[in-house]
Amino acid sequence: MDTRTVLAGAAAGSMLMFMLDPNNGRRRRALVRDKVVRAGRKSREGLDATARDVANRAAGVAATARNRWSHDYADEPTLAARVRSKLGRASSHPRAIEVDVHFDEVTLSGPVLAWEADDILSAVRGVKGVDAVHDQLHRHDTADGVPALQGQGRAAGSATDILENNWSPATRAMVGLTLLAGLCMALGAARRAA
Repeated sequence: MDTRTVLAGAAAGSMLMFMLDPNNGRRRRALVRDKVVRAGRKSREGLDATARDVANRAAGVAATARNRWSHDYADEPTLAARVRSKLGRASSHPRAIEVDVHFDEVTLSGPVLAWEADDILSAVRGVKGVDAVHDQLHRHDTADGVPALQGQGRAAGSATDILENNWSPATRAMVGLTLLAGLCMALGAARRAA
């Protein structure tokens, strides 16, 4: 008789005795059943959230692709709103920047930190519908003495999800699938080598 077989049989017998105990077995079985039901519900909710997230991201990618090749005209308030939304990712104090739109030309003015100015201008140039950006920004090396730059301002930064602390369901699924594929390839390579 193999040692593994004996240990496996002893473990199975102990588990059966533990679960079929006349005194506490019913409670233990109910706890196990409840945990299995909860795990199934949580798995279903996680899969639903991942499916919704992937569908929403796919719709966003499709909309972005459609908009790349469309030449729709944006009125001045719409263009100003687009610029304002981009400023939140490029500037730590976006409210300090004044945005003036005339047709498809944008004029930026107001105080900014000097090290953010190039990122701000680059972000605004990338806004759809903006043909020219006029730079009237007042650059400051520090926020000292500039009321509009006071406080704990923080630029939103990159929208890259993989760099965040809390990943979206789609990112978790992609990382998990990538790791699983890597593990399968490593196992396949080990089998071929043996």
